Amino acid sequence: MAPKRELTESLGNVLVVGACGFLGYHMVALVLDLSPKSKVFGIDLKTANRRIAKATYFDCDITDDATVRKIFSEVKPDVIIHTASAMIKDQAKKDLVWKVNVEGTNNLLKAAQENGVKAFVYTSSSSVTGGTENEYFNTDEKWPVIIGDDQPEYYTNTKVSLESFP
Repeated sequence: MAPKRELTESLGNVLVVGACGFLGYHMVALVLDLSPKSKVFGIDLKTANRRIAKATYFDCDITDDATVRKIFSEVKPDVIIHTASAMIKDQAKKDLVWKVNVEGTNNLLKAAQENGVKAFVYTSSSSVTGGTENEYFNTDEKWPVIIGDDQPEYYTNTKVSLESFP
């Protein structure tokens, strides 16, 4: 059995966005496990489920800029781990996917800049490098991004849109 890894320093106030989803839940647990001196906060649309007792949670729609700013001013995060996204197959709801994945991310980025956040971790999608036909492992920022007309998935385009970054 491998020894437990633990950071010696606190990461400060860590805000996990999408904290009650699959990836967000595991990120909250990982930060608490590896950096128990950190204060961990989570935001999600509804935070009644998948909570971890040592974290503090806020219900938040990231497309609501005023609520995002209010939470940032209260939490004063040093680190943001953004795992939230809308993945809806219904083509009629494209506007909701764009609103959450692009406009919601913009709200988080602006609030992070205004509040002196030291690190912003954005989880995208493996489909931005491989489309939906292939599975790729160990990809990084050096891999080409498949967007626009070459990317058949609208969701994937919203996860890599250059408009996502102010």
